[in-house]
Amino acid sequence: RFPLKGKRSVMFQEENCFFELRVPEGNERRELYKSQYRAIYTYKMSAQNLDKNFREAVTSNVPDEGWFVKSDERVKYVGKLEVANRNGKAFKVTMEDYPEAGMSALKYYTIRDWH
Repeated sequence: RFPLKGKRSVMFQEENCFFELRVPEGNERRELYKSQYRAIYTYKMSAQNLDKNFREAVTSNVPDEGWFVKSDERVKYVGKLEVANRNGKAFKVTMEDYPEAGMSALKYYTIRDWH
């Protein structure tokens, strides 16, 4: 009764996106938390490798999406950055590195308009 193809594509989009912003694939990716304001993912990989996957996923050359890094305050792949698209939508992103555990974390935050 319900087309599985349509359902799968919706699930795929929800699992691999925070709103319209893609979530990169990576070793043992886990979604720890997701709400309407933020999402937290962990990976069994270095922050350097996570950065590479993040840039491939988010700033890919898909014409409809047009995401770009607006500002980047990170040092050695760790810290805060902001991404935006051509339509004016923007998100704050932080990357954390836990080298002793061989893990890293990626956090997406919505930017609230207080006007």
